[in-house]
Amino acid sequence: MAATTISYTGFTSGFVDGLAESRRRLDAFVDGNKAKADALVADHQQAAAEEQQGIDALLRQLHALQYERGVARESAKGGNGGEGGVAEQRKKLEGKRARLEEEVRSLTTKNRAEREQLDAVLAEEAAIRQKADEVRKRKEAIEMARGITLEDLTKGLQNYQFTGLRFKQGAKGALDFTFTKLDRDDPARKFTFTLSMDKQEQYHLSACSVPLEQNETEPLLEALNVDQKEGMHMFVVGMRKLFKETLQ
Repeated sequence: MAATTISYTGFTSGFVDGLAESRRRLDAFVDGNKAKADALVADHQQAAAEEQQGIDALLRQLHALQYERGVARESAKGGNGGEGGVAEQRKKLEGKRARLEEEVRSLTTKNRAEREQLDAVLAEEAAIRQKADEVRKRKEAIEMARGITLEDLTKGLQNYQFTGLRFKQGAKGALDFTFTKLDRDDPARKFTFTLSMDKQEQYHLSACSVPLEQNETEPLLEALNVDQKEGMHMFVVGMRKLFKETLQ
């Protein structure tokens, strides 16, 4: 899949370098956790193979004991040896078989517990990977949203420059807007405001050169945050209207 190219037009080199460094750290974190999980899987597979060999060996001994027990019974039936010797041999064989069966059960239980532990580690690694992917996608969305906003402002709002609209990149990625041609008595008078975006991708309004009522600007800001790409046009038009109303 081709890598997505993100435009950083208008951003400082420090901001771009910071995003690149954050992405490198995130990729290193994900790769490190994957390496640990792969190592755990390899260790578990080797341990499981060794334990299975031990179980197979115990089962072979158990089968041998069962065979010996059967021979002993046949010997008892044939009258070869005293009943005391046969009974004692049978008792020893049964005791040995019981110990081997217990060892088989113990190894099986241990193998099951280790498998559950491995499954838990793999599940945790998958959750970390998913979270890392979500963080990466969120960062890419933030970068894309900011890049698209600047591009859209450059292209989409050019048609409104005849009304006196100007905008530029401000501090820390903010956008500074300026309206002129609103005051008939002073067409050059500037009406300005600033839009900035926080870490949660939400726009905030500040630095209005002419005080505006919050209950009038808040609906415009909420609509912009709902649709940051298409809503920019309506937000700018709404702000111009509010500035215009202050002159009446």
